[in-house]
Formats: sequence, structure tokens, C-alpha cells
Amino acid sequence: MAASSSKIARTTYRLAGIVCGIVLIAFTGLVLYSIMARYFFNAPPMWGEDIPKLLFVWMSFIGAGFAYLFGFNIRMTGIIDRVPRQPRRVIEFLMHLAIVVMLCIILWYSLPVLRLSARHTVLSTGLPDILTYLPLPLGCLLLMANEIVRLVRIARGGIDDTSGSDPHEAL
Repeated sequence: MAASSSKIARTTYRLAGIVCGIVLIAFTGLVLYSIMARYFFNAPPMWGEDIPKLLFVWMSFIGAGFAYLFGFNIRMTGIIDRVPRQPRRVIEFLMHLAIVVMLCIILWYSLPVLRLSARHTVLSTGLPDILTYLPLPLGCLLLMANEIVRLVRIARGGIDDTSGSDPHEAL
């Protein structure tokens, strides 16, 4: 079971890195193309702002979820590291529970935005406007899954210490 979990973690880690890398390269290339077309040829593409914005939003929300999953987020642990193990577990459990509540609230309030944006299209591309706002609930769900994994780890007697750990063992 541990070998299977480790293989899933490695595959997820690689896939997340590849997808985010491709999106970052595409974003950079499209922005450079748009700038060159606008300032050197005086012919900016109609989609020159909308497509890079779409890619950036997707990369930010989905990339944040994967970065948090693999422990690449910045943690301020100067105080919590000094707390004894049992009180630390309680504090971390409550902290992660509060984050789940916050993510549920964000998810709830993102649904009306999705409903409104589903009726519209982006004029420059013809793409549904919902694609711009869809990463928010997807990122919330990914972060919520991460939080649930951490809550289960704490409930089973562990502590939430991913600093300095192998990202492949994050799952």
C-alpha cells in the first residue's frame, strides 16, 4: 500500500510540474508575442490580454493547490515548533478546520459567479467566460482535499510538519 501511495504521489508531482510548466511557457510566449505584435508591428492580437489572463488564473489557483499539497508553501513555524506535541496537534487541527470552513465559504460564494459567467462569452476569443472563474472553485476543492489529508494525519496522531520533507511523500 505504501509503495502504491508513493507511486501515486510521484506521478501526481510530475504531472503537476509538467502541466504548470507548460502553462507558464505558453503564458510567457503569448505575452511576448502580444507585446511584439503591439509595439513592433502595430497589430495587437484581439486575444492578447484575455488568453494570457486565462492561463495565469488557471496556473495560479491550480498551481497553488499543488504547491500546498507538496509542501512548497511558506510556513511561519517559529512559535508552533515550540509548543509541546499534544497541544500542537490540537492547535493545528483547529487551524486546518478553520481553513476548511473558509474554503467552503469561498466555494459557496463562487457558485453565483459561475452561474452568471456561464451566460457570457469573451468577445475576443468566443470562449465561455466561465473558464476565467472556474479555477477558483477547483482550486478551493484541491486545497480542501489537501486540508482533509492534513486533518486525517493529525487525527491519527501525527503533526503537520512538511517542512524539509520529501515532496514525493506529501500524499
